[in-house]
Amino acid sequence: APLQLRELVNCRWAEEVTQQLDTLQLCNLTKHEENEKDKCENHHEKLSVFCWTCKKCICHQCALWGGMHGGHTFKPLAEIYEQHVTKVNEEVAKLRRRLMELISLVQEVVR
Repeated sequence: APLQLRELVNCRWAEEVTQQLDTLQLCNLTKHEENEKDKCENHHEKLSVFCWTCKKCICHQCALWGGMHGGHTFKPLAEIYEQHVTKVNEEVAKLRRRLMELISLVQEVVR
């Protein structure tokens, strides 16, 4: 019997990968380009810190003296960026392997 697209199961990783890509786009982490999106709205400084508590990119002044982030946990933005890139690449690899499995299964069904 032919396999219909609607019979395939949704990939559980797709939503997580999409969410991570949205987070990366929100932070706009291009290393070589500096534009207004990469600057703090309050201090007009480069976004260089990630507030782990708020899940938000902030400048070093917001982290030190902003008041809104008192007692929060911070990480260097470059470190968070690398972690996200690694995780996204791992998820993409899983999706590619699953795609190959599905293609193989479809070919087997066709045979």
